[in-house]
Amino acid sequence: MTKLYLLLFFIISLINGCTSIDYSRPNVNSDDKYPPVYERTSENATAQQPRVITTAMAEQAQPIKLKKKSPPPSRQAVLDLLAQSKSAMEENQYDAAEGLLKRALRIELGNAWLWYNMAVLNFYQEDYQQAIQQALKSNNLEKNNPQLKLNNSKIIKQSYIELGDLKKAQQY
Repeated sequence: MTKLYLLLFFIISLINGCTSIDYSRPNVNSDDKYPPVYERTSENATAQQPRVITTAMAEQAQPIKLKKKSPPPSRQAVLDLLAQSKSAMEENQYDAAEGLLKRALRIELGNAWLWYNMAVLNFYQEDYQQAIQQALKSNNLEKNNPQLKLNNSKIIKQSYIELGDLKKAQQY
């Protein structure tokens, strides 16, 4: 019988210990909708008491606004010039498109997409040799973009077909 009482006493003590109140943290009003958030206040915070941020403090804080990273001004200029050149090409204004693409290439000479667009433009202008050279340059600049390589190979293949060199066209 005493073993049963000891076992009961042990179980009740264990349950009481699990439900006891932790007095190491400051009390928070039970009216708050959300539990408090504890944060460390310095690098040596292990020896310090954690600071409590209540919901009232959180409501006073300004919301964090995530900003879209805007491209650097030079990159934005290249994108604008590229868009203008594409619209000029759609209106069959090839000279204007060429001038815009050349300006963009002066800003970003190593941009493979600009070289691809120059290849397309030269193809439309029926300068097939130049189109091939620019598509090859685009491929050399961007080796890890399969879509760009596919687009360039189409330009190269079609240019060789237009030049009448079907043997070279089959290579692409």
